[in-house]
Amino acid sequence: MLSNLSGIHKYAATYNILLFITFIAALSSCKKTQPDDGPTPVADSHFQKVSTTMTNTLSLDDKGNVWATGQNSSMVLGTGSSGKQKSFVQVSDQAKEISIKDSRALILKNDNSVWTSGSNGFGELGTGNAVLDGHFIKVFDNAAQIEAGTENGFIIKADHSLWAVGFNHRNLFGTGFSKADVISAYTKIADNVLSISAGMGHILLLKTDKSLWASGRNIEGELGTGNTVDQDGFVKIMDGVKAVKALEYHSLIIKTDNSLWAAGNNDYGELGLGDKLQRNTFTKVMDNVTGLAGGRFFSLVIKTDNSLWASGYNSFRTFGVESPDQASFIKVADNVAQVTAGDYHSLIIKTDGTMWGSGSTRYGELGIAGKDDIDVFTKINLSR
Repeated sequence: MLSNLSGIHKYAATYNILLFITFIAALSSCKKTQPDDGPTPVADSHFQKVSTTMTNTLSLDDKGNVWATGQNSSMVLGTGSSGKQKSFVQVSDQAKEISIKDSRALILKNDNSVWTSGSNGFGELGTGNAVLDGHFIKVFDNAAQIEAGTENGFIIKADHSLWAVGFNHRNLFGTGFSKADVISAYTKIADNVLSISAGMGHILLLKTDKSLWASGRNIEGELGTGNTVDQDGFVKIMDGVKAVKALEYHSLIIKTDNSLWAAGNNDYGELGLGDKLQRNTFTKVMDNVTGLAGGRFFSLVIKTDNSLWASGYNSFRTFGVESPDQASFIKVADNVAQVTAGDYHSLIIKTDGTMWGSGSTRYGELGIAGKDDIDVFTKINLSR
């Protein structure tokens, strides 16, 4: 009897082992036949910069790699193709600054060279006779700052000289050129320039003496000149300014005392003044502001405590909270180091280096596939 029981136990043990092996084999086979889950997310990707426009975005990670996502018209993303990109893909490296508009993009590399991509129908990229293949191409050396404009590219050198390329219909290049000229090579147009911001139709220029100068479209009073007459060539607006942001129909500036001032269109309360009245001169809004951004009809500012505040249009949840439009600034996030925005979306980099987005993502501009709109700030991870 004991001998029989021993045989039964051995048989049972062998049977169990065979079951286990069969289970593992089946599990392995199941894994092989399952569909690919796609790229593996890179947890807690860290970013230094982000630049966005209505349909496209460039981001710069902490290793100097440039990542791109969006509509990609005119191959502006530098991917080598014209297809829409719904999630971030790496397009360059060894970079320290980025700037993008829907039709052109600029990258400033660690060696101070400038690289560009995008629309070049009139030679406005400044690439000369070079053959373009949809990737970024080098156009300039010894640069310190870059700014992509709707119709122009701008570069500031270390000596604070301003260089520009593109369409001159606002006489940005001075009286030596006609308004019909398209300048196909970067040309020096000003000295003593600290920074520049290009909106859809107007430009704000900050000089080294902290004076503010403006040119371009002024139908909504966005130049702050006290009227609504378009301005050909730069005209001085005021002194004591430390930061500028030209948006589509309004402008934001920070004065040297960290106060925020605004001018231009205000149909949705984007000036943050508690009403919806247009301003054609810069009007004080609040104190303790260090960062500026905004979309077509909304504004975003970072305060000295790294809190993020927003006003204006919010139907697409453009600034990361579920609320109606706001005529006065409201707090929407904490621990924010940098902010940028397109027409109907926002992107922030937090103090821990993580990137978050909200608003419209219909063109792939947030790099978050699967939804048309993101209601609240959502963390964005790269994938490889």
